[in-house]
Amino acid sequence: MTLSQSELVLELQQQRSYSWDELRSQLKLELQSSEHILTYGTIGSCNVAHDIDTIVTMKPGSSSANFFRELHGLFDRLDKYLHDNHNARLVRTSRFSDEEETKFIAGCNTNDLVFQVLSYVSLKQIKMHWYDSFNNVDSQQETEKLLKESYQCITGNTSDLFTPEFASYQYEEHFIRLNDSDRINSHFPEDFLVHRMNVLYDFIMRKRLGADFRFAMDEIDCRRLFYDVCGFLDQT
Repeated sequence: MTLSQSELVLELQQQRSYSWDELRSQLKLELQSSEHILTYGTIGSCNVAHDIDTIVTMKPGSSSANFFRELHGLFDRLDKYLHDNHNARLVRTSRFSDEEETKFIAGCNTNDLVFQVLSYVSLKQIKMHWYDSFNNVDSQQETEKLLKESYQCITGNTSDLFTPEFASYQYEEHFIRLNDSDRINSHFPEDFLVHRMNVLYDFIMRKRLGADFRFAMDEIDCRRLFYDVCGFLDQT
């Protein structure tokens, strides 16, 4: 059967020089040295031509600053692996509703990997974040059911999410905002990234917590301030 021109274009757009199995093996290797990640896995399809939906959770007893520092470093290394082996990039997104904008701002190319990441410090945060995802009143039970049935862990076990130690943390609402606005591994132009993240830091620190803070000046400073905000939330 001969493909039409539009079908051929679509097929070429969906091709990647890497597979999810390859990237999963690389992630599994990287996660062997993890100190602060409780679980990391996929939820839903693993179609590299579209995006990979992942959930990562913080190990109880770890600080959120160390957790996010480790997470950003993990994505840095996977991004380098893609660059060195496939001339591609990892473009991190945090919400379905922001994915197309993120890809546009990052200048996403055909071979780039769109990596949707949901980062959580507690089961309470997961349930808060997914509250509007279900049409029935018992969204908490539906969330637990979805996790038990669909979360495929690369490291850790789904049962780890249902222990008393992971049940709650503190400031879950602010950690939801940190997840939803985290563009550190998104390949945004530096000036826009710094401005984008400073808006988040100002909202959490000054507007919600009434605390003093300094604006980030560059990308390195932007990361440092992210972990400072986490440290403030941990200690408050």
